[in-house]
Amino acid sequence: MMTKQIIIDDLLVNYTDIKGAGESSRALLFLHGWRSNKEVWQGIIERLTDLQIERLAIDLPGFGASGTLKTAMSVGDYAAVVAGFIKKLELRDVVIIGHSFGGRVGIKLSAAHPELVNKLVLVDSAGFAAPASKKLAYARLAKIIKPIFKPRVMQAVRRKIYQKLGAEDYVAMPELQQTFVKVVGEDLSGDIQNIRQPTLLVWGRNDKDTPLRSGERMHAMVQNSSLVILEHAGHFSFIDQPEKFAGVLKKFVS
Repeated sequence: MMTKQIIIDDLLVNYTDIKGAGESSRALLFLHGWRSNKEVWQGIIERLTDLQIERLAIDLPGFGASGTLKTAMSVGDYAAVVAGFIKKLELRDVVIIGHSFGGRVGIKLSAAHPELVNKLVLVDSAGFAAPASKKLAYARLAKIIKPIFKPRVMQAVRRKIYQKLGAEDYVAMPELQQTFVKVVGEDLSGDIQNIRQPTLLVWGRNDKDTPLRSGERMHAMVQNSSLVILEHAGHFSFIDQPEKFAGVLKKFVS
């Protein structure tokens, strides 16, 4: 899997691109979640060789080897980068596959630039805003307790505490803290209702980060959508059940 780089609006974007055999113009574009990168999709991409479709995965700005803006980015800013990527590579008949935060970007992109997205796949996707009071309380408490866990022996305890607080994503990447607050505070309900592309929602039954009720809510809001629930799978349902996920995705794309 060859890694490439491209400049989108003065921003370095790192990505992989596997060309499909034959003359198919279709492309699958994979968007990863928060604190992740394009490599998270490698196992799925390798299971799609028989589709003979171009498969691309990018490091979103601030993640992997891609650059980041000096100011906090919104979901719309991320969607604009992906839109620029699609245009610059002249991709056609694009299927966006977005996991968690990548789903947020896919939602915004599909609603704002319907001409660029042929189909949409939301995987354990985020999209609804966390209550502001809860979000702020998590962030403040995380800052307070952080110095307590500086010794290396306390790192395992620190991780468990942060997971319980729901604040680990905030403190783990200090350079993106303001972007994180901006992103999770944005409610995409209006964008979700404006999605007109055929949409597949895939959810892990045991997802604790973006619970199944979020997927059911999105399914009810998107006119042309279907919801597939993967049993014995959590927030990374495509990793927990890769064969089942790849099969569902192939059927939807074909």
